[in-house]
Amino acid sequence: MPVTYLHFVASFLRRGRLKTLIRICYVLSAIFLATLHINRLFLAGTYKYFFGFYPRAFPPVHLCFMLLMTIAVATSIYILYSEWRRHKNQGHAEIERADIHQIELVLIAFLFMAISASDFLPNYGFSYYPIGFFCVVCFSLVIAYSILRYNLHDIQVIVKRTLVFTGLVASVLAVVSLVAFVSQDLLVLAVRIPRWLSNIVSAAIIAVAYGPTRNWLVDVTDQYLFQKKYDYKELLRRFTDEVMIVQNLTQLLDTTTGTLSETIKLDDCRLLLFNKETRKYELATTNRENGQQVTLDEEEPLIKSLRQTGEPIHRYKQLGMAEYDRAINSRLDQLRIQLCLPLQVNSDLIGVLCLGKKRSDEDFTRDDLDILLQLTRTLAISVNNAQLFDELVRVNKQVKATAERLVHQERLAAAGQFAAGMAHEIKNPLAAIKTFTEYLPQKYGDLEFRQKFFRIVQEEIDRISGIVRNLSDFAKPAPLQLEPICPSTLIQDALSLLSDQCLKQRIEVSKAFADQELTVRADPQQLKQVILNLLLNSLEAMPEGGHLDITTQRNHSMLKLKIADSGSGIAPEHELNIWDPFFTTKERGMGLGLAIVKGIIERHDGSIELASTSGKGTVVNILIPLASNEQD
Repeated sequence: MPVTYLHFVASFLRRGRLKTLIRICYVLSAIFLATLHINRLFLAGTYKYFFGFYPRAFPPVHLCFMLLMTIAVATSIYILYSEWRRHKNQGHAEIERADIHQIELVLIAFLFMAISASDFLPNYGFSYYPIGFFCVVCFSLVIAYSILRYNLHDIQVIVKRTLVFTGLVASVLAVVSLVAFVSQDLLVLAVRIPRWLSNIVSAAIIAVAYGPTRNWLVDVTDQYLFQKKYDYKELLRRFTDEVMIVQNLTQLLDTTTGTLSETIKLDDCRLLLFNKETRKYELATTNRENGQQVTLDEEEPLIKSLRQTGEPIHRYKQLGMAEYDRAINSRLDQLRIQLCLPLQVNSDLIGVLCLGKKRSDEDFTRDDLDILLQLTRTLAISVNNAQLFDELVRVNKQVKATAERLVHQERLAAAGQFAAGMAHEIKNPLAAIKTFTEYLPQKYGDLEFRQKFFRIVQEEIDRISGIVRNLSDFAKPAPLQLEPICPSTLIQDALSLLSDQCLKQRIEVSKAFADQELTVRADPQQLKQVILNLLLNSLEAMPEGGHLDITTQRNHSMLKLKIADSGSGIAPEHELNIWDPFFTTKERGMGLGLAIVKGIIERHDGSIELASTSGKGTVVNILIPLASNEQD
């Protein structure tokens, strides 16, 4: 008995360092147990007292036994007392309050057991009435209370499992025996074989059925009764591999509840998330198809406690967490929740993980809480990231819709600008024609007026025709007629057309073409139109003379054409609008020249860039793909 007390205390307080002492005590106890059967070696007769006969101890051996008992019981009481004092001094922040109460009860029980040792006094001739039975009863009552109140050593689960498993074994044995009995009788009556042969057949049936029956029984008991403690490493691995990588919020929540329920084997697992619109914690996912719909207001005592303390809440306060009032415990009973864990991000309570009881009826332990706290911290970050991701997707959809509306508005604005520009350009020549037409009846006889009238009308009609042609080229450009051409030849032709104007404006032209004559596949007329437009823009920017530099060179698989002038340049506030149709700073300009140029270059799979400094000049760079035989 003494060594079992010591073993119990070491197991209860998880004192692994006492293993050696316990083993020695077990060996000595076995030796003393053996001496009970050796005559007059452990007990040497009896004493007669007023209360009856009592055994007389054999001093050498019995004193050694008393020494062993004293060491075992005294060590047990000392360990219990020191552990109780240490927990008391640490306070409730580091140790579970329920653990302190359990230690107190076990210590009181062992003090009763120590008092019962006074029953050994009559063994040595003392006339003392033994009262140990009373102390043993008190010991049993205190331990029983600790078992019922605090589920000491999970004894309730052990008893339940033992009873149910025994019933299952009895049922299986009854079924097997019945099958064997029936098979024997049927075989004897129907086939008329000897009973010994039917016994052999029955034994064969039992042997065949034993393995599957045993496996089924083990599976059933493992699933419903002997649910082993889950592997923390496996839970962490599954949580990391299956949960943390999920970005979709709904999938993340479903995977979380499914993984926790399957691994820890929970009857109920619910995850509530805070809804900013309703200001409530609403059920986001559950492992039960028809689970109870739970909604918690942010002003509820349960939520307030989770938000203020940041600590989990257990239904029976057995895990050393913060104190809370009875209203919270009643709420947990109402919701059938055993454990609530907060999901916090930067002190904000974004959700609550609610766990029901385990299917094994075991309570949550400190080890459970340690691993679940780590998981909920990680889960809170993952949920917050998933919410931000969903918000980003939603915002992106809104931005996309807004961008589409802006593009539509921009197209409408461009169409309006296009119409306004066209109206403006056509209005001037029409106004001139109208003015002369109004005077025509009065001055028809004036030959000079008639000549001037026909000349003005012809010029303005030509002007309108040019406007319409430019608009047509811009809106619906002619299809490309691609052929291998040398850009330097087109540049020479364009400069020949503008040579007189260059001389009049005193513009110095310098050319630097690539060493090797490069060709591109392009439409000669449209590419010539590009070069002419750009050269004319440069000449108009240098009315008082200047320098015009034109160069071509290879740029990998592209031909680079550079046109630089020393003209007036472009004002910074106009640089963003120079490619827009109908944007112009000229008095008599349509603003379609650069827009048409850019369209032609882009239809040739090229690009055009413009850099300008007001008062110093402009540089235009054009890139056009070289012909296939010219590419590297």
